[in-house]
Amino acid sequence: MAAEVKAETIGRAAHRDRQIAVPVRPAVRRGVRLRQSGDAVMLDGADKRQVFTGRFARDSLSRLVAACDGTATHAQLAEVTGLQEPVVYKSLALLWASGVVEEGAPDGELPPVAPELACFLSRLGNSTGVNPSWTRGAERLGRATVRLAGDRALVEAATRCLTGVCTVVADGDGPPAATDTLVVFFETPRSRPELAALHDRCRREGRPLLRVRAGTDSMVVGPYVDPGFTPCLGCATSGEDDLDGAPDEHAYDLIAGLVTHHVLALVARSTMTHLPLDAAVVDLTTLTTKYRASASRPGCPDCSFSQGPTAAVPPAGALYEAAVAIPPRQFLDPKGHLAHYQSSNIKLQSEFRSWPTCPRLPLPPAEVSRLAGAPAGDRAKLGDTDVSLLLAVAFGIREQSADGWVKRWTAAAGNIGSAGAYLVSRDASVLPVGGYAYVEPDHALAHLTTGGAPPPGERPLLLVVTANLKKVVRKYGTFGLRLALLDAGCALTAARRVAGHLALGFSLATDWDDEALGDYLGISPNEEPIAAVMELG
Repeated sequence: MAAEVKAETIGRAAHRDRQIAVPVRPAVRRGVRLRQSGDAVMLDGADKRQVFTGRFARDSLSRLVAACDGTATHAQLAEVTGLQEPVVYKSLALLWASGVVEEGAPDGELPPVAPELACFLSRLGNSTGVNPSWTRGAERLGRATVRLAGDRALVEAATRCLTGVCTVVADGDGPPAATDTLVVFFETPRSRPELAALHDRCRREGRPLLRVRAGTDSMVVGPYVDPGFTPCLGCATSGEDDLDGAPDEHAYDLIAGLVTHHVLALVARSTMTHLPLDAAVVDLTTLTTKYRASASRPGCPDCSFSQGPTAAVPPAGALYEAAVAIPPRQFLDPKGHLAHYQSSNIKLQSEFRSWPTCPRLPLPPAEVSRLAGAPAGDRAKLGDTDVSLLLAVAFGIREQSADGWVKRWTAAAGNIGSAGAYLVSRDASVLPVGGYAYVEPDHALAHLTTGGAPPPGERPLLLVVTANLKKVVRKYGTFGLRLALLDAGCALTAARRVAGHLALGFSLATDWDDEALGDYLGISPNEEPIAAVMELG
């Protein structure tokens, strides 16, 4: 699905977001071109095909790009093109985000690399946004030494691929040296006995090791093992099936080429890779790829802090956390951050459910000034003004501008607001008995149910906090579950702080009946799991 980014949005963000690296002396990336197509301008050759629309794209974009020769400053570009400098700035921000321009080569000095490699690093460098210029990626490769070990035939094939890209050392030339950037081991049935000793040596010396496993029908690129931040090799490979045999000779170059692709991505940081956190299982016939995260097994003496016997495999929760984890800073791709500025994701901030067929119960205005003074001393009786203030601060909207920009009282991942609030009233003196959903933009309650006895409890109200997965995964995918649970935690903390300040009684539920609450409130657990429950009043 196409993702829209507006020059005005990205240009405004570039002034405050340091991950948007607007080139000072922009140069057009090698291997890309802009071409007119009707009223639009098409970008070919970059990591993604882009389309620029609007009057500026039609009338002025090509003129600006033609002036980006790697030497002109923003002021000089404005003078040459007749554009205002602020317009040049926000246009360059969009062109950088789209993969059209990069920073010009410093002092005109270019690293001595093959033209094809220079084009590759420049043309696809936009996919990560790590290097301001392709020359930085080439310099990283020039400083790197990659040591290849394991199956001799695969070592020879990989050496042919990497020669001329970086310094390559075969394992037979001596033990790993301090200058080695990465050690790559090719595991096959005949080389497998050598792996344990090499892993132990790399771990003692603090050296990263990339294990590549090659069989008859498939290969595994990973795990990447670094004692500084990854599980040990034993944990990372726990649960693996036995090798299905040795790879056929005709697959050597394919295996070596795929490994070279990921080694180059690790070292140059110009292209994307699943490493260092995941391993990729590749079918050598269809190239179908599956990704597998790794985590420490409880009790592992090498990489776990827990005591006791070592588990056979990591727990499912740990594997999920590993699968959605953010890599260490040196492996972080800042370009992924630009998803925040896509129009569809900005729109999510102001999308709310409304329950249009349910009767509305207006809430009193939230008197936030009540939180400015000293906490209440005596236990207070819960009223609708208290409910109003608690819901507003924990889940509500502080301000919404005409262009849809939303400010919330409580932190929310991506400012989406994935935490939902439901109330179950058991006391008609507080709220009419029944189930309610909080409608954030209206600061009102939607009356969901009036029939049937509410779930039992000792306090007047039950606050049910849910994770709106259907909304958050539209931007974050599987990572959305983690963020939604964090959002729920922030909202619950805010609710507790308000209740404590107002001297309202409350208690957190440590266990609850998901099915009973879901049936009463009409919640689908697959789309909106219950994240927390708090008794109130």
